[in-house]
Amino acid sequence: MVQVTVQNTLGAVQLGTTLAVFLFGLVTLQYHYYLQRYEDDRRVFRLLADVVWFLELLHTICIVGETYRGTILFYGNFLAYQRYPFMGAATMLGGLITMLIHLFFSMRVWKALPTPFRYIGGLTGLAAIVRGAGAVFLGVRVILAKTLQEYREANGWLIRTLLLSGAIIDVVIAASMLWFLVSKRERDLHRAIRLVDHLAAFTIRTGLLTSLAALSVLITFQLMPETFVWVGIYVALAKLSTADKGCEALWLKARLRSLLGQCQGLIGAGW
Repeated sequence: MVQVTVQNTLGAVQLGTTLAVFLFGLVTLQYHYYLQRYEDDRRVFRLLADVVWFLELLHTICIVGETYRGTILFYGNFLAYQRYPFMGAATMLGGLITMLIHLFFSMRVWKALPTPFRYIGGLTGLAAIVRGAGAVFLGVRVILAKTLQEYREANGWLIRTLLLSGAIIDVVIAASMLWFLVSKRERDLHRAIRLVDHLAAFTIRTGLLTSLAALSVLITFQLMPETFVWVGIYVALAKLSTADKGCEALWLKARLRSLLGQCQGLIGAGW
């Protein structure tokens, strides 16, 4: 058993919150750039960007508020710090944010891949909705729990399931899109090799980074559940998902329009 210290409890949360706030600044920059540069993009995508950014703002307020409670309000009285209402709200918001990002990319898979492979997008979209509902349920349990130990013991199986499922959804979506892009590269080598290589690299990077982050939370929760190390990584997970995949994907989609004109096959496939 790992010894519980200030460093691996409040210190871990403080570091995670600092990283999350930095990533929120990056998300805000991407959001501002997207709105200013691509005013003519489809309304549904602009609305999605608005909703995701607003949820990220609320998520940031919640994790900063919880960090303030632990480091200031309960300073010198750590044993009394047993309730985590803001963290519960952040868990719900983080689950909703990740669900929206997964649904966006599941829609890309549904539109891009031919039948029957397009149904992979439907399955990942359904899994994302179920996972989002599970995250909301966990958030409520955090708010109602009297101690963190009680929460872990009662909901440990669900925490592990949601973390693992999130990583699996990322990998499945990335692998599906990578397969599609590689197949397009082989057929449209001379017309669209630059475009396909760009999208393939983007697909690998976005799927890999968020999957590794989710697995890091799962591993630290499994090995050091009595510490807050897994919490520190988790508070930055929603921000990482959005900064690496969400808003960036929206403005990347618009930025590639001129290149997409070189490959009508990709346009017809839903990009």
